[in-house]
Amino acid sequence: MKPEFQATFQHDVEAVDQYLYSNGYISKSDDEEQKVVDAEYYALTAGGKRIRPVLCIEFYKLFGGKGDVTEIASCLELMHTFSLIHDDMPEMDNDDMRRGKPSVHCAYGVDTALLAGDGLAILPFEIISDKALSGDISPETAMKLINCLSKAAGNQGMIMGQQLDLISEGRQVDLKFLKRMSSLKTGCILSASAQFGAILVGTDEENVKKAAEYAENIGLAFQIVDDILDITGSENEFGKPIGSDEKRSKDTYATIMGIDSAYKEAKRYTESAVAAISSINGSELLCELAYDLLNRKH
Repeated sequence: MKPEFQATFQHDVEAVDQYLYSNGYISKSDDEEQKVVDAEYYALTAGGKRIRPVLCIEFYKLFGGKGDVTEIASCLELMHTFSLIHDDMPEMDNDDMRRGKPSVHCAYGVDTALLAGDGLAILPFEIISDKALSGDISPETAMKLINCLSKAAGNQGMIMGQQLDLISEGRQVDLKFLKRMSSLKTGCILSASAQFGAILVGTDEENVKKAAEYAENIGLAFQIVDDILDITGSENEFGKPIGSDEKRSKDTYATIMGIDSAYKEAKRYTESAVAAISSINGSELLCELAYDLLNRKH
């Protein structure tokens, strides 16, 4: 990514981090009664790429937005972190490490981890509705955001993708199944993130569709690269154990297609993502971001 784009991306990340570390909804506490909130804070501040809130911010700017939407953008990171907490639990992927630190259920116990994930899943709707009640956004915009996020995260979105992931363990699946699973598990929240930016601006439906198409394609590419890194990556860079898919007897793009062919497939989705928005003036950062995600090492 060009230095000027990298600087913009880093500015977005720092703004999101500042909000996540200091917002009035979640804060670190030694109070036993606040253990679940402390667990949420632990998960949110463990690091991460912050891709989802950045997509919201950058699509907001791409379509002409001028204000600060960091708080609403951070709602996407809250929902994403909820999914990671539950994904790591023994009932799901049973991963003990996340981003180089003990997973929430290892640090706080399975019971508190379950509640922490639930809390983070609900909080975005509180934040968005608070923004509407305070007059920062219109009630109509709030309804559109809530509708978009609830569909993306719900039982026909990310949660369905997680269910498909569970039932894929120990059985042979085909590429059609993997694409559907990835589109739901990874692509839905990424798509919602890009759409959030467009919705906040109030742009036309055609632009909302372009944002969604971009994000859906980088979601598919992202999952394929994840599958490749689970075989070829470094545990230190990846921040969690390598080879977890093989341990759970899961077919992935990398195991079905082979690493080279899987990478070519990820590149094809990346090019489709870029094609969806490249004609829009000012889309260069988002186009470069797509290729950066394709070539990431963690």
